Amino acid sequence: MTVGLVLGATGGIGGACVTALAGSVERMILVGRDSGRLQVAATAAGTGAAPVVADVVDPVGRAAIIRAITGANDDLRWVVIASGVPLRGGLAQLDEAAIAETFAANLVGPALLLRALADLRWTARASVVVIGSTSAQRALANRSVYGASKAGLERLAISLGAEWVKRGIRVNVVAPGVIATPFLGDDHARLDAWVAERVPSRRTGTPAEVAEMVRYLVLEAPDYVVGTRISVDGGMEAIA
Repeated sequence: MTVGLVLGATGGIGGACVTALAGSVERMILVGRDSGRLQVAATAAGTGAAPVVADVVDPVGRAAIIRAITGANDDLRWVVIASGVPLRGGLAQLDEAAIAETFAANLVGPALLLRALADLRWTARASVVVIGSTSAQRALANRSVYGASKAGLERLAISLGAEWVKRGIRVNVVAPGVIATPFLGDDHARLDAWVAERVPSRRTGTPAEVAEMVRYLVLEAPDYVVGTRISVDGGMEAIA
């Protein structure tokens, strides 16, 4: 039986990835921290979707994810890591706990989960897609810690692309720009003005547009697409 995993399945981008990849495997494991929202997502995804309430930062949570995946005849087909926490503020204004929690949620937890997943059985031509961020490449004020955590995650994934390709597992990164999710906060007027000035497409993107690229990398991309980073950002990274 083929298995897929979406980490962060209740988020805007993670939820869109669940929709985009529904039906591509026989069992889809949906992971998040909110049981009610997970159940809604699993019901919408249809037959074969299984919710797992877990926090990737917690060893107990990671163990629960591994247990949900493994079975007598189960092979992991694809993994999408779309979890993460936002953190805004200048470094001097952030407290130590917030900094540590951001790196734990955005980098350390996913790295440890990938380490555990490495020991499982995978299908031929398996795929991992990690959701990065334009903040990993662009210097943005008040996003230093968040950007650093995402930069670390992106480098981890790209390096894994080189390590795991010999096992038939392709690892790639999708880096969203300004996407219309609750992640953006509530100051819509200021955000709209910033987008109009800094994004060539002059609009925010949608979670479905990011998920469409994820689906392509998982199901359709050539085997030679390995360890790459694809921006879905309306051209934001193309300009200074």
